[in-house]
Amino acid sequence: MAKKDLRNKKNVAFIIFAILIIISTCFYYVKMRKPDAYVTMDPLTIQFHFTGYDGSGKAEIEILEYPKIVSLKNEKDREEIEKILHNPSIEWSKNENLRNGEEIFYYLRYPNTGRYNIKFDRDYGSTGTRVQDLIPTN
Repeated sequence: MAKKDLRNKKNVAFIIFAILIIISTCFYYVKMRKPDAYVTMDPLTIQFHFTGYDGSGKAEIEILEYPKIVSLKNEKDREEIEKILHNPSIEWSKNENLRNGEEIFYYLRYPNTGRYNIKFDRDYGSTGTRVQDLIPTN
């Protein structure tokens, strides 16, 4: 009888330990792995500026409205996360020696979010535009 009681106690202890592991794992994924910020890309507004002559023009992007923070894990991080959102990496398919009517693509990314886990509602990725307003050459 004593062996059965000891065996039952071991089984109960194992079950309680397993339940604690499951609960702590769930807590970690729900609370700890929750992104530091949820960000929407919808308000992002971009204006293109093309300068120079046809055949040797350059393109620049001016960001008029930046992505907005929808929710934060910790309100103290707002300023740092907004700094990150105001400094995207912009890559061009072609940025020099442009001609009027030529289609170019740009890629807007946030590769360096530092220690923050930022969740975007969508990737902005690649978007194209046509070159215009360059001074014609004769």
